[in-house]
Amino acid sequence: MGTRLRDPFGIALVAATLLFLASCAPAAELDLEQVESPEETAAPVEQVPESVTYVPPEDCQSLLPRDMQQDLMAQGISLLRGPGSPSEEPIYVDGESPEETVGGLSCFFGIAGDEESVLSIVLSAAPVDPAMRPDIIADLLAQNLNVGQTTDGTGLTYWIWGDEAIVSALHNELFEDAWYSALIQPGGRPAYDQAVELVAGMRQVTTQ
Repeated sequence: MGTRLRDPFGIALVAATLLFLASCAPAAELDLEQVESPEETAAPVEQVPESVTYVPPEDCQSLLPRDMQQDLMAQGISLLRGPGSPSEEPIYVDGESPEETVGGLSCFFGIAGDEESVLSIVLSAAPVDPAMRPDIIADLLAQNLNVGQTTDGTGLTYWIWGDEAIVSALHNELFEDAWYSALIQPGGRPAYDQAVELVAGMRQVTTQ
């Protein structure tokens, strides 16, 4: 019996078939816990203070939010002198306030009918000219006030608690575009805290 010749084309076909089947076989399952994927964490975003623009108040009647005006009135405190008040008398008999000298306004609040009362509140707001800003800072530093920064980091503060006997409570906030101050007599920590709140109120209604 003769030797059978093998079909070379058949062998090739079988080999190709086996290779195809092997490639279609399911791959070994991956352990997903062992595959490291980049963490999808949000990049930290730096908080940028909101940009606002100073809008000069028309008069003392528009210098504070309505609720703050009502709070003062509930304490018997009303606007006595300054633009929009019933009086034409100046805030200070010996001249303009520092804020008035740079184009701003000042407003005197006290107990109606008793302007000689120990209680007095002087609120001021003024625009800030970049050319005059260094002079304003120099004048505030000359008063030996404490220096700080506003809570939003956009302005400087110059302040003193004062006391209930002689020194008034004073809080200044100086921004690039505006300057605010609240001077309260008698002074002390409660008066100073009120001054901070009043300045915040002035800033609120004079910016957009």
